[in-house]
Amino acid sequence: MLFQTLDDKLECVGVYLNGELVFDHIPEGLTKTWGYSNSIASHDVEYASIYCLGKDLTDVCPSHLIGRWELISSKLKSFIRANNLAKVDLNQNCFFDVTPERFLKEFCQIKNEICDWVFENYDRPANYDHLVAIQKVLSEIKYQKVNVDVKPLQRYWSDRKAKVLYRNLTNFDAYCDYNLFGSVTGRLTLNKGSFPILNLKKEYREIVKPTNDFFIELDYNAAEARVVLSLLDIDQPENDIHEYHAKNLYNSTRSEAKKQFFSWLYNPNSKDEVSSRQYDRNKLLAKYRKGTAISTPFNRVIECDDFHAFNYLIQSTCADMVLDRMVAIHEILKERKSRIAFTLHDSIILDFSSEDKDLIKQIINAYKETKLGSFKTTISAGKDLYNLKKIDI
Repeated sequence: MLFQTLDDKLECVGVYLNGELVFDHIPEGLTKTWGYSNSIASHDVEYASIYCLGKDLTDVCPSHLIGRWELISSKLKSFIRANNLAKVDLNQNCFFDVTPERFLKEFCQIKNEICDWVFENYDRPANYDHLVAIQKVLSEIKYQKVNVDVKPLQRYWSDRKAKVLYRNLTNFDAYCDYNLFGSVTGRLTLNKGSFPILNLKKEYREIVKPTNDFFIELDYNAAEARVVLSLLDIDQPENDIHEYHAKNLYNSTRSEAKKQFFSWLYNPNSKDEVSSRQYDRNKLLAKYRKGTAISTPFNRVIECDDFHAFNYLIQSTCADMVLDRMVAIHEILKERKSRIAFTLHDSIILDFSSEDKDLIKQIINAYKETKLGSFKTTISAGKDLYNLKKIDI
């Protein structure tokens, strides 16, 4: 049964179904809608936005509906502008409480019709379940207020970026809103208005505090390098991979080995015969290059030219591996006080409560034991996101 949710927050329960608005409970038998909402987490629903890999409604709207959709979307923008001018925070209020019911019905009906067209004309992606599982975690993170103390920014007052950030965080609550479809490889980006966790200067991270007792960061040792080894069925070294390369491959210092390996990894035209003898780029491309696309171990299909094929294979596989582990850890933390605060490049950061210390080893093992094998993991902890110290567990 096709329906639309009226908001994506857990506490904002409302759906459009069979031409009517239903509030305060989610009816049974719902099967298809546009996008994920936290209020329908327990329901088995197909999402049109995942079928079309994150394209928005305007991008997928069929020609016979485009006139109506443009009119409705223009009205929607007007309502959003009006709420902004009235300083109505839609993170704290349900959209359907500040929007006329007549408009909600018109808006949801056209979404239903666009959804119908998408389900009829788009194939279900091979990695659909993987993407939905990630989206569920990201949607939960979206409404977790980031605990920010702006005072440390005053130490960087000569930097204009620090002043802008200080002003923004003083006037608005901070939330981390990831975009699952912001890059072709699957690496997360941020939606407009999000707290800038992915490009926040390292020293500025001191402003980010846990809401529980402390942060725990789980980070792989040279994640992309280890992905290459795994895909080639080469055993993972237990020690630091750059030290391993320095001693066993390049006969150099660690810093020189790191530079040489990544120079080879990111340059498909590299003439580095030492790296190429150890790691057969062509062998991987023969396995994962499918016509004009790369098909990764996580069933992500990426159209690309020959120059980008190897890079996309490694970067995408690494990104999906981390996100897959994020989903697994989220499952472990269900019904607990601790939670996933952020995913930051190749790491996962937990906002951790001391009362959940019985789960620490289970969480570390879940992160370490990936679908590509066991990856050496670094664990750090601290009272803010900058002052994280490595710990042994």
